[in-house]
Amino acid sequence: MPEELGELYVWLNTPEFMLYVVKDGETIFEDKTLVGTIGYATPVFSADLETVVFNPDWVAPPSVLQDKLWPALKRKHYNILTANKLNVSYRGKRIDPARVDWQRVNIHNFTFSQKSGPKNVLGKAKFLYPNKHIVYMHDTLPYRRKVFDEKMRAIGYGCVRMAKPLPFAELMLAEDQELPKTKVKTLWDKGVNSAVTLETKPPVHTTYFTVTVDKGKVSTFNDLYGLDRKHAAALFGETDGFPLPPPEPKPRSSTVASSSSSSRGSGGGGFANSLGFND
Repeated sequence: MPEELGELYVWLNTPEFMLYVVKDGETIFEDKTLVGTIGYATPVFSADLETVVFNPDWVAPPSVLQDKLWPALKRKHYNILTANKLNVSYRGKRIDPARVDWQRVNIHNFTFSQKSGPKNVLGKAKFLYPNKHIVYMHDTLPYRRKVFDEKMRAIGYGCVRMAKPLPFAELMLAEDQELPKTKVKTLWDKGVNSAVTLETKPPVHTTYFTVTVDKGKVSTFNDLYGLDRKHAAALFGETDGFPLPPPEPKPRSSTVASSSSSSRGSGGGGFANSLGFND
């Protein structure tokens, strides 16, 4: 982490499943988060928040191409695309996926995208702080919101889902350029893909602290990814007292999403429902 965190910054603490906005040393906003599973861990890094995108399109990241789409397409289960309303492009031109021999091509040469809308996996907004991990924060579809009531909230592919993205957008844009809440709400409700570039670009610090201290109060959190165990092994030569992290959730079979339109999650949210896809 940088020595100076910034006068205004966003702090994400993965094992705590929480997000904080800190200004002049005081927390002015907090929110619950969903993070990546142990197999797709949310990384530790710092980057500047540059853009708020309302009603975003979604482009499938490399992990989804490799782990979810390619196995299904090799078996000609094209319904995985229609169920999730995914368009396929090659060199910027939309193509018919049924005319591609997916056994012979490199799927990473193709682009799979989902237009903005009520079933888009990113929800109503995403918050971009460019980084090599292709990680960002974004909204959560309604059926996922019940997970925010659970203590264990590692369900995704590395990106961070937020419980209160609209209040967060209102706060950050007010702090950045005094944008009124009514303007932000209009962009949110309009249903049109649009972006606001931040002028001050406050840093986002994504951390992994299993112990925090706030005004003398010590809080501890589960070692979600087993990083404390790794440090203990390196420092002490043993891991006594450091429990094993929870196992990676078992993925659902990709054949589920390629079944008929009556299958759970078909019609746009199939990744999240049928495949356990998060982002």
